[in-house]
Amino acid sequence: MASSIARQDWTHMMERAERSGLSLQSQKGSAGVLFSVRILAPILDGGLRHIVLAAIQYSLGRHTYMPGIAAEFTCRNLSRLDAAARSAAAAKISEHLSRYGEQEPYPQVWHGLSRVLTSGKIKEYDRRKERMPILQPLENMERISRQALADDLDAVLERMSREDIGLVITDEGKDDLVLCPASWFNLDYVDDFSCVINSALRYAMRTEDEESAAVIQYARRHYQMFDDKTLSVAVADLERELNQPIVTLKQPQVWKELQELFRQRLDELRKESPEDEETHHG
Repeated sequence: MASSIARQDWTHMMERAERSGLSLQSQKGSAGVLFSVRILAPILDGGLRHIVLAAIQYSLGRHTYMPGIAAEFTCRNLSRLDAAARSAAAAKISEHLSRYGEQEPYPQVWHGLSRVLTSGKIKEYDRRKERMPILQPLENMERISRQALADDLDAVLERMSREDIGLVITDEGKDDLVLCPASWFNLDYVDDFSCVINSALRYAMRTEDEESAAVIQYARRHYQMFDDKTLSVAVADLERELNQPIVTLKQPQVWKELQELFRQRLDELRKESPEDEETHHG
């Protein structure tokens, strides 16, 4: 990536970083990731524990890729789960394995996750799963402007790598983007998060208990941060549950309102990005 970037290319780069994150590499090979600071808001929310617990319960017994994603996401966010949340998750897993052990398609995944939840530790060969999406609090990061980043991207990337630091990129004085070493943040995390959100919502629709209410509140707080895949899958799921439910929803109006919020946000995203792609999660 050249230090000098044409204005049009720079604008395109910033748009990509804001929308879905962008991997960058300096001429000397220093690798970084540039992404919207908004991506972190749902991850840093204390309500994430409800999403994790709901996603685990949805994934138990499934023959799809969701058990692996739910387990890895939980391990990666272990420090964001308090003792009560870990204990509750381990209890749900234990209850499921006791009842359906022989029919469970991925017993090793769930036994492994249960050990992690009860011990609070991850084996050395799985340390990569423990890495948090961001290793420094945002308030501790240095601020630099978009202009400073544009003036000498290579130098900024080299400094970031050399000092192993993250930087908050500001736009007109406001926090806008985060630049950090590639080892700190994997953009696949965002896709995993999308799958976990959809799984939690599916659990909440079919259960409608206290956990369900917490999932709904979390979705209301952060739906504007969800990407088009998360929203399109959620809208389709809600359409099915509202019109052809296996079990009639107890609070259809609540779910209709949430679906409308998702639709409105999805329309906004599609206007911003015409080349929309729909992906369905298992």
